[in-house]
Amino acid sequence: MLLFKIALAPVLIYAVTLAGRRWGPSVAGWLLGLPLTSFPVLLFLSLEQGTQFASHAARGSLLGLLAWATFNIVYAYACLKLNWWQSTLIGWAAYFAVAAALLPVSITAIWAFVAAILTLAVILIAFPRVRHSQTSSTLGKYDMWVRMASASAMVFLITSIAEALGPTASGLFTTFPTYSTILAVFSHREEEAAAVNILKGVTAGLYTSATFFLAVCIGLLHWHPALSFTVALSSAAPVQAASLVYLRRSG
Repeated sequence: MLLFKIALAPVLIYAVTLAGRRWGPSVAGWLLGLPLTSFPVLLFLSLEQGTQFASHAARGSLLGLLAWATFNIVYAYACLKLNWWQSTLIGWAAYFAVAAALLPVSITAIWAFVAAILTLAVILIAFPRVRHSQTSSTLGKYDMWVRMASASAMVFLITSIAEALGPTASGLFTTFPTYSTILAVFSHREEEAAAVNILKGVTAGLYTSATFFLAVCIGLLHWHPALSFTVALSSAAPVQAASLVYLRRSG
């Protein structure tokens, strides 16, 4: 179980990174909107802490999407004026401010889903408009290894302290923008437009995560975890395809 826990997220990250490198920065960002950390975390929480705990954690992850999307747009605007480390600090500060405000919020999964969908729509409209970037997403010698290591670390850390954190905080912090930060920083160091395009792609892809979290939250209360996650992934797939169509049309 420990080996599987450590290996699953990096394998997902590796596959997504290769796909992103082939199809460019916007698609790389769009792929990062997938629940690459949250899926393994919720899976292991359902096995180790029980399905009810994991269901509540999925609701926390839905709320966490608001904080993740806030990071994306704050970094996107900051990078037009500031360097990469200043943009990162401001973006993280925005994430933690929103996450802290959401921790005590107690609403149903349906309302959390509605809040996430509406927030994503507003943020996508508000994104800064920049030229389409042709920058390659091969963005650093150690980029792949950093992402894979951070994936293992986050899954292991959250599942290890989940009982102490509680379900809402455990789910919420699975949405910390680890990979968004890494990809945005490497892109920002080459050109600001690439970072903005990547973060817009991430935000568009978060509709997929929202659908996945809602399905997991409801499914785990009624079905076996295997069926719940299968239904969640099946529900999320057409949403991911639709978000790519939007991203292509919006430029």
